[in-house]
Amino acid sequence: MRNYYLLNWLVPATMGLSMLFPAAALALGIVDYTSGATFTLNLSAGNPNQDFGEVHIQSDNATGWVLLVRSSQGGKLSHGTHPSAVPYTLTVDGIQVNNLAGGSDVTVRNESTLTCPPPTGCTLLVRGTALASDIAGKPSGSYSDTLVFTLVNQ
Repeated sequence: MRNYYLLNWLVPATMGLSMLFPAAALALGIVDYTSGATFTLNLSAGNPNQDFGEVHIQSDNATGWVLLVRSSQGGKLSHGTHPSAVPYTLTVDGIQVNNLAGGSDVTVRNESTLTCPPPTGCTLLVRGTALASDIAGKPSGSYSDTLVFTLVNQ
């Protein structure tokens, strides 16, 4: 018998605007996150590389930028009405994001590792992986986490 659990990724789209006023210049950075579709947790196989959506970044700052992400649930998907949670691993543009458990901003990418030419910028795929062993025994229902992306001009 195969059990499936419905998981609603409640990862709202956020838009951030970061402005720095160095000397006489104005630098603009924009982050636009589009969350992915709802999918079903697979109890027997887990959920490797499920799309969480895309984050689009633009910066016109010639001196560099840093893309940060924060998880409001500390890198776990929390059940809507039960104290259960499912840990997951987050990747952005194929690179694993570490230390979401602390609830603090974590560096995802920076201008030295990824060039996003203005004015078009870059669109990065956001994915999550939940292991079958972490899903086993969890009650069915909606699970959620909120990801907040921030672009900081240097």
